[in-house]
Order: sequence, then structure tokens, then C-alpha cells
Amino acid sequence: MENLFKTNIPKYVTEEGDNILYPFSPPIFQTMVDLNFTKDLITEGRKLTVKDDDHNFNLAGNLKTGRSYRYKDEFVDKAQLYLLQYIERFFIGLEKQFEEPNNNMVTKLLDVYRGRGKTEPGKLLLDTMWINFSQKHDYNPPHTHSGALSFVIFCKVPQEIFNVNADSNSQNSGKLIFKYGEQISKLHGAEYPIIPFDNLMFIFPAELSHFVPAYWVDAERISVSGNFVVV
Repeated sequence: MENLFKTNIPKYVTEEGDNILYPFSPPIFQTMVDLNFTKDLITEGRKLTVKDDDHNFNLAGNLKTGRSYRYKDEFVDKAQLYLLQYIERFFIGLEKQFEEPNNNMVTKLLDVYRGRGKTEPGKLLLDTMWINFSQKHDYNPPHTHSGALSFVIFCKVPQEIFNVNADSNSQNSGKLIFKYGEQISKLHGAEYPIIPFDNLMFIFPAELSHFVPAYWVDAERISVSGNFVVV
């Protein structure tokens, strides 16, 4: 799928057309997933119920009108096979850039991939995956994830949610915002805001803080997130 994501921040473009973004120290992998995979995520997500699959109380997200659901294990196993190709592309892209990186976060990511100190590389396993059906006023406060790597896939993003903002000097309704470090002056950027769209995917270090402000229009936004652990 053609990569439609545009940005002017430092980046490395892989042979497949993916981006490894450097808005600050930790690298963020950006790509586009196949439309059919996105459709499968939504179809399976619609089958989940509050009674059997509710995930709200395990997440930082404040989804009062919407809901988060954890996928069934069998579907997670199926999705893992598809998602691992992007994890591999992320690591290969990092290796091509850095033989001996001095970036601490990159070094740790490559150590996972290379298996430094072990006889074999660490194996990444998709530990959890959930779907978020967000509605008007729902939001995600600043938070991190567990595991080694996390991802988010935007399955359905009505673009009108970005057009209405509160009367504020922060015009970020519905955006995904990565946050790293402390903003010690107005010349120091510590946040990277993104306007998401359908089929957009990011993979990032699980401990990288991020958040999603509320939006103010009646529309459903669907996203899928998950965590990879090292076993």
C-alpha cells in the first residue's frame, strides 16, 4: 500500500517505503497496513462483548461512551503472523542505519533483535491486542504500555473530528501525541502530534509516553493497539 503519511521531521525511509521517524530520541516506525487487514480487525472487533471481552479497566483510556475490547487469543495468534513482518522491517531499518548506535533507546531495541548476550535473538510475542471504539468526549491521558514494543493501527478515522476544537491554545482534538522528555523552554519540543487516518500504523518503544485528547463531534473512531513482549 502506498505510504500517504507526510512529515518534515528527520526520518529514514526503508526499501519498502516505511518511515523510521526521529521526532526526538526514541525512534518511531511508521507504515501503512493492508486495507483487508484493517477490515478483519473491525469485523472481529464488532463480535466482542462487554460481558466476555471488556478491556476498559485494564487501560488508561477514558472511554465513557465508547469501549475497548480485548481480542480472542486465536485471532491474536493470527494477527501476530501479519504484524511481525513490520517488526522485522523496523529492526532491519535500524540495523542499516546504526552499526554501533550511541542512541541508548536504539541500542536497546537492537539488542533485542540481535540477541546480544544470548545464543539466539530474543523472540517477540504479541502478548495483548485490543480494539478501541472511541466516541465524542472519549480520550486517552498520557500513559505508557508494558512489554518491549507497542503499536497502534488506525482503522477508521472520521476526519471531521479534527475540525472542531475547544476554545484553547491547544488545538489537538483527536490527535495522537507522542511525548518524550521535559520541555524546559519554548525552544525545546517534547511532543510530536499526529493527525491519523485510515490504515496508518505506528510501532514504538512500549515505555514511550503518548496520549490522545478528546474530540467534540458525534463520530466513531476505531483504533487497534497491542504490546509485543520478549520471550
